[in-house]
Order: sequence, then C-alpha cells, then structure tokens
Amino acid sequence: MNLKTENKRLFLVGLTVLIVICVLIFNVVHFSSYYGIAQIDYVNSLLLIPFIVLIFSLGMFIEQRKQKERVARIDTYGLTPKEKEVVQLLLARKRNQEIADAMFVELSTIKTHINKIYKKVKVKNREELMDMFS
Repeated sequence: MNLKTENKRLFLVGLTVLIVICVLIFNVVHFSSYYGIAQIDYVNSLLLIPFIVLIFSLGMFIEQRKQKERVARIDTYGLTPKEKEVVQLLLARKRNQEIADAMFVELSTIKTHINKIYKKVKVKNREELMDMFS
C-alpha cells in the first residue's frame, strides 16, 4: 500500500471520527427548551465511555503506523543496528548523554554514531534529521 492510499484512509478515518463526535455531542448534550439550559441525557452519556476508548485506540493505532513508516524510511539509508537505535532515540528528543546512558556506552561513541548518521543521511544537524524522519 502506498503512502497516498494510506493518507486517504487516515483522512477518511479521521473524518468518520469527527462525524461520530459531532453526533455524540448533539445526542448527549441537548438544549432543553422547557428549562432553558443545556442538559445531559444520562442514557446517551453511557455511550461516551466506549467512544473515548475508541478514540484512544485510534490515536494509538495512528502512532504505531507512524512508527512503522519511520522505521521503514530509516532502513533505506543503510544504517547499522546501533545507528538505527541512535536515530530512534534522537527522534525521541533525547540528549547525547541520555542516549549514551540508555545504550550503556560512552558519550564519545554516541557522538561518533551521530556524525556517521549525518553523513549517511546527508543532513547537517538534528533539526534536519527530525524533519526528514518526522
């Protein structure tokens, strides 16, 4: 499946979710002409719990999809497994020392990995790297 098809699917899922949200808001909170205030219909509000779970699940699904696409893009540059791990930590906005601590290596090793990554990916700094893989 190509990227355009995936983007269209995500757009349609997002649009569907937006429509469902609007319908739920309309059904759960309605204007009472008798009392002149907004009231909550408790029966319909019970539907909010599974709906909120659905929204969180959709968010997690989209994030996992982004991670898979990011990993696929990283794989195209011929990085070593350690360099891929460093890229993942860089994309998580970790500092060099935090990356070194997480990988149980010296700071100088991380700096060497980062310089090799920059050369292979043909970027000059972290911002360009993040723009490329975000």
